[in-house]
Amino acid sequence: MSDPKLTGDRAEEIINLLRDNPGVSQTLGDIADATGLPIEVVAAHLVDLADNGPLLHDVTPDGVDVYHFPADYQRGTT
Repeated sequence: MSDPKLTGDRAEEIINLLRDNPGVSQTLGDIADATGLPIEVVAAHLVDLADNGPLLHDVTPDGVDVYHFPADYQRGTT
């Protein structure tokens, strides 16, 4: 599969999902389920957004990748 292009709409959808759920770290599967995008597409987009954008990527103690939006920028926290 070729590397899917991250469009503005897709980036906004993923960012809004995480920003609208303050304090919640979501897995790749959670985000794919919520957006309806294939897991491979979401994986590529999350790498791009975490490396070059506003998302934070962490690994849980049991080795699960999770993503979240920085708390300082969550909706409803200002």
